Amino acid sequence: MFINRKFLVNALSVVFLLIFVLPVFSFEPSGDVLVLDGEDDYAILPFAEHGYIFPRNTDAFTVEVWFYPKAEVEPEPGKLNIILSQQVRFGLQIANNCRRVPLGDKDEVCAYGSAYLEGAAAHGVRVSDAPIKKDQWNYMAIIFKDSTFHLAYNDQIYQRQKEDFLNVIAAELRLPEWFKSFCVGGYAEKALPQTYFHGEIDAIRFSDIARYDLPAQGGISPFEPPHRFSSDAHTLALWDFNDKAGADGFEDTSGNGYTLIGMNGAATSGALAVNPANTSLTTTWGQIKSESF
Repeated sequence: MFINRKFLVNALSVVFLLIFVLPVFSFEPSGDVLVLDGEDDYAILPFAEHGYIFPRNTDAFTVEVWFYPKAEVEPEPGKLNIILSQQVRFGLQIANNCRRVPLGDKDEVCAYGSAYLEGAAAHGVRVSDAPIKKDQWNYMAIIFKDSTFHLAYNDQIYQRQKEDFLNVIAAELRLPEWFKSFCVGGYAEKALPQTYFHGEIDAIRFSDIARYDLPAQGGISPFEPPHRFSSDAHTLALWDFNDKAGADGFEDTSGNGYTLIGMNGAATSGALAVNPANTSLTTTWGQIKSESF
């Protein structure tokens, strides 16, 4: 059997190169995205009209988002960049708040996920932080099942200790009425210390099940994020922001009628940003073959 030595050497060289150079995954939006300027724009689902997304006694859920933070996103001390907020919240905070996994370099920013949980005689907020990349698409999800909180971020997932006394999502937030609206990119009011999110958001999905294979033990485990969200029987809300360019009303493609309203200029646009290193193994292998024969 004839073996092309040049091809074999090139192939092995690239395999070793992939191990040390290529990212675990790359991501590009499938269409338009929600663009936020970080100054005063946001999108809102008014509480008075829609209530909470998760109904009472929801004991398993997933909330996930693909987002692209701009380089200057780190908020001022004492403030937060809000990505989305209601019963579950994602945002960015100052670097010193990343205590579980400290930031590794200047290209990282500290993100967090939190959820309002309750039980028969208790309630509380569970929070976890994680380093994510600036000027790059990032995935984050909160996954809750069997009284256990998980934070997935890009290619990792962190599992907190199980807490049996907190077993469902909070059915009522003990907060002012304006705070109860579902918001993306900031709040409708400025009563709390915050800054608005500057960047792009490709998709947000709420589900009433714990999606994905969850780790059997606590701590950090590998995770493979989904590159696309689709709607199924367990999808409560899904915004893919593939509305026409310039739209300020964002359809809920789950069919449940949760249309987000863009405020102060929040609108859809074509995604200009992609991951800096988006070479796939398939593409690289094709290049090797074409150059070797």
